[in-house]
Amino acid sequence: MRVILLTVSAGAGHDAVCDVVKQEWEKRGAHCEVIDLFNCLPSLFKKTIPALYLSMVQVVPPLWRFIYKKTNTPYSNPFLFRRALWQGANHRMKISAPSIIIATHPLATAVAAKAIRDKTFKQTPALYSLVTDYSFHGMSLTKEVTAVFLPDKNETHSLQRTYPFAQFIHGCISVHKKWFEKIDQLDLRQRLGLPIQGKIAAISGGKEGLLRYKEVIKSFEKEGKGVWTLLCFTGENHRAAKQLSTLKTKHDVRTFPYTPVFSDYVKASDVLISKPGGVTMTEALAANVPTIMTSPLPGQEEENEQRLKEHFVQSSIKQVGKKAELLVNNPKKMLSPSQVSTAELVDKMLLLYDGFEAKKQAYVGNGSLYRMNHILTMKQKQKEKGEFHT
Repeated sequence: MRVILLTVSAGAGHDAVCDVVKQEWEKRGAHCEVIDLFNCLPSLFKKTIPALYLSMVQVVPPLWRFIYKKTNTPYSNPFLFRRALWQGANHRMKISAPSIIIATHPLATAVAAKAIRDKTFKQTPALYSLVTDYSFHGMSLTKEVTAVFLPDKNETHSLQRTYPFAQFIHGCISVHKKWFEKIDQLDLRQRLGLPIQGKIAAISGGKEGLLRYKEVIKSFEKEGKGVWTLLCFTGENHRAAKQLSTLKTKHDVRTFPYTPVFSDYVKASDVLISKPGGVTMTEALAANVPTIMTSPLPGQEEENEQRLKEHFVQSSIKQVGKKAELLVNNPKKMLSPSQVSTAELVDKMLLLYDGFEAKKQAYVGNGSLYRMNHILTMKQKQKEKGEFHT
């Protein structure tokens, strides 16, 4: 069996999920390949499109929020498509001739769905949309999608009732096993050269370092009692790392542009301060580290924050220091949302694939008719809803 993991390298989370799922598929003997849509773009767009995205979320968040909401419609054709733009990805997928395509991003789902719609493949593959945030986005569902896997059990049931002709399955956001490993915190601190008895906060802005680190430290300067060790993970944001190296503060500030033992530093900390990215929050739940969510990116991270407010602490960036003090003195009991394991996730995908192969030839006509009927029904419901509000 040949499996393609189709992803978008917007943040390190999608890459991490692909790595874990790939390992699990390879245990089953499958030939698994990861394809990054951004790496398949024409040379002119390889850097400009990711840079444009980063500019929007930082400089004009309302614009990205508008685009996120505008495309958040199931069974629609997004305005992001031009055939030449995704030709490289389509060519890679065609050569691989996959039995299954697993899309880990809404955009990846839409691109794979269009490739199937354009009859790119000799044999139509099953298309699984693997949601890696705690909220569903409409681009993750097209008529070509075999099933949508969601980490939130309640949302899975809710969407199944709303779209009865689609298939929604309770899944997970796969993270590395090292996040689940229990480690003695004192021994870990000693090994990493951290204060054994001091207060430690890990501050993460993701792969791109999209966090106002200076303001976080100012908050600790104002509200933090005693001396904190602040571990700032700035990712690819070299400018932020340089600014922190010259910052004057009473706290012990340590900067890490990148480290392969990020999980160890987080487990050694009293609190994690981070944007509410889906994968980072899942890692925090696995490690059982008290977490403060702050500065969410528009769109998906804002929705993650709302979904996870029962599990973590929400805070403005100016209140982070105060919230960290409260959290250390009065630890909040972490409630882990119900999720399946990666092994169970792949088992469900295999079971679905057996059914997909059996029904592909026998019910292709009826299946298309049922899905079209569902699309027309949903459009009629939206029209009636609009008339009712009018």
